[in-house]
Amino acid sequence: MLTYFHLNHASGGCPTAEFTLLPLHAAGPYRKGQRNLANLYISSYTPTLTALIRARRHAPTHSASGRKLFVGIGQAKAMGESQLVSVGAELASIEQRVNGLATFTHIEGQESCVARVTEELGKNEWVHLACHGIPNRNQPFKSAFALHDGHFTIERISRCELENPEFAYLSACHTTVGDKNSLDEVMHLASAMQFAGFRSVIGTM
Repeated sequence: MLTYFHLNHASGGCPTAEFTLLPLHAAGPYRKGQRNLANLYISSYTPTLTALIRARRHAPTHSASGRKLFVGIGQAKAMGESQLVSVGAELASIEQRVNGLATFTHIEGQESCVARVTEELGKNEWVHLACHGIPNRNQPFKSAFALHDGHFTIERISRCELENPEFAYLSACHTTVGDKNSLDEVMHLASAMQFAGFRSVIGTM
């Protein structure tokens, strides 16, 4: 259908109701010799049209050097959660690749606490979170990222004061899992980052 309407190679969607649970970007016949959606388009989702409009606005950097302010936040040993063995290597790899392109701040371990993360989100334009994502389908405002000293909940994220948020990459599980009874409300960790001000967010299903 998408090829019939001659859409370009970057397509966006704003699914509602039960469609919010479907991995629409993975659609396709999955037959030999035929292309799937992922072969044709770079898919993206938006929780609201307002978020889409904000994402398309130009966002000038506030850094004196002209480089983006980028923070990598990792928590491999959150209390009560299984250990994530590659968090340190993941952040180190990102730091190496953005060297010279962005001013990179790396926080991990005990530094990766709720107060420090709140502070860093407030002053950085790009953020990479590598930790456990904890969805709460009955009380979505309690969904959280697992940090050193506790849970960084949607409720806390919504109260963050952000200077110039632009891009967030959520390297955590279940960051697009929302309220099981109110599917149209689109309340999950990825959308919370958008509602807080980030123009573009990459999450996981």
